[in-house]
Amino acid sequence: MAALFTTPKRNDTTAGTHVAEPDVRRRIGLAHGSWRRVTRRIVAGAVCALTVSSLLMPSVSLAAEWVKVGGNKYNTAASDEAGTWSWDGADDLKLNNYNGGEIQAAGKLNVNYSGTNIVTAEWIESINVSHGTNENAELNIQGDEGGTLSMTSTEDAILSTGNINIDGAGSVNATSTGLDAINAGGDLAIKGSGNVNATGASDGIRANGNITIDDSGTVTARATKDKGIGADKNLTIKGGGTVEASSEKDAAVEAKGSLAATNASLNVNGVEYGVYAHKGITLDHANVTVRASKGRYGGANALFTYQDDIVVKNGSTVDAFAEGEVSAAFSTRNDRPNEKGGHIYISDSVVKAIARYVENGDGPIPYSENQDGETRREPQGENIGIIAQTSEGVTPAVISIIRSKVTAEGDTAAIFARAMSADGKTIGTIKIENAAIQTPEGGKVIDYRKLRDGIYEAGQAIGTGDATVDSLYIKAVAKSTTIAPPEVAKPEDPKPDETKPAESKPAESKQNPKPEGSKPTKAVAASTTKAKTTGVLAATGDTSGAAIVATVLAGTAAIAAGTMASRKRS
Repeated sequence: MAALFTTPKRNDTTAGTHVAEPDVRRRIGLAHGSWRRVTRRIVAGAVCALTVSSLLMPSVSLAAEWVKVGGNKYNTAASDEAGTWSWDGADDLKLNNYNGGEIQAAGKLNVNYSGTNIVTAEWIESINVSHGTNENAELNIQGDEGGTLSMTSTEDAILSTGNINIDGAGSVNATSTGLDAINAGGDLAIKGSGNVNATGASDGIRANGNITIDDSGTVTARATKDKGIGADKNLTIKGGGTVEASSEKDAAVEAKGSLAATNASLNVNGVEYGVYAHKGITLDHANVTVRASKGRYGGANALFTYQDDIVVKNGSTVDAFAEGEVSAAFSTRNDRPNEKGGHIYISDSVVKAIARYVENGDGPIPYSENQDGETRREPQGENIGIIAQTSEGVTPAVISIIRSKVTAEGDTAAIFARAMSADGKTIGTIKIENAAIQTPEGGKVIDYRKLRDGIYEAGQAIGTGDATVDSLYIKAVAKSTTIAPPEVAKPEDPKPDETKPAESKPAESKQNPKPEGSKPTKAVAASTTKAKTTGVLAATGDTSGAAIVATVLAGTAAIAAGTMASRKRS
């Protein structure tokens, strides 16, 4: 069966059985939102056109051209008698225990808040900054520690047709009962040490451009219909804080560009996808927990990228779980010759990747199938812990595990790399360096080859025995595996700017060149040697986790020290 390895499509009659553009879900907006949302998207397109024309105009203003507070419009400096708000006639609007209606402006507006502030609006945004005659929209929100800005609306709670910047140590709470909680027509940046809570009936947090979260506090994004966090370009998370994202009916996190999480925590829970990054996922010294439940057609991917790679490195800890008839905890695939991708690199980290048909059930239900006059029984569904796949014309799929503890489970297979080609010469490979397969007993990297509908599927899986297999639904293919570095192995220190670990060079994988920017490492225990680990790390299960984490973190500490030293020199 190959259902798991085709690009998902929301309106397929069978989950994952057709190849389609990864963003095809955007074409069925009526299934995810109301006519009001569709109309707003059309208006947003018109606004983009106006933006282009406005760039041709001279920018003679450096402030808001006007503001509206509670429905009243002001063209010059103004304030209320109680002192809950004041506008200086230029950039700055100050809120101090404000409790009132919507706030609007044209051009650039800085909202500085202190005390407890509440903005309530119906059928209009709570805070809305649009392009002015002479200046593009820009909304900056900043508050001191102890300050709170809470916005509730039936439309977007916070909207800017340009960029949005949220900064400071205060708390920003945005709730939309009809559309998005925070919506940026340009880029969105959240920084500082404050907390941001965004709850939307549609998206929680979204931007037509890049989203950057560089915050040491907590950013929480919840959605009912659409994405918890959605970026039309890249999503970057850093700063030592925690980002939590969830959706009741869609992906928790989607980036049409790449996702990079560095020195931060990311906790997500989505439907069909936990994290869907079209152009790669990089987790660098990150703590990630991701869950994905089955979507409308039964599919679920916890961490998924299309046309690029998944990279986990530098002491990251990742716990990924997916539940569905067709599911994967880690999944990357590529079928385009002009795009890189289809590889998974794990180094100096701890990873748990589990894919189930049913989380607490008895597994797949067998069924009968007639093909060429034969009747056979196979499990219904494909559930693989870690899967990488490429098609002909693309650098073959590679799964690389270096100096890391990896626990992978799947009702169909634990770990699987597959390349598809017309001549069968391209082979997906699994590389294990400075680590050994602890379970299953006698576990090794085994070969897989199958001719299906005129296309060869060639790759490798974790399993037992010496024979090449042509099915994943057999005992020789491991459904659960633990890979860990030997206790005596001291991790070599990768360069601070190393993005992908080096790979071993078995004779049969000359078509799998080393990733650019990597350096050679010495293999302490490769899977093909059938080496058995002795001592504390020979124990199975999580009882050996503390020792493995200590080994991994020893390398991480050295990496961090090197990074800090390089920063001081620069």
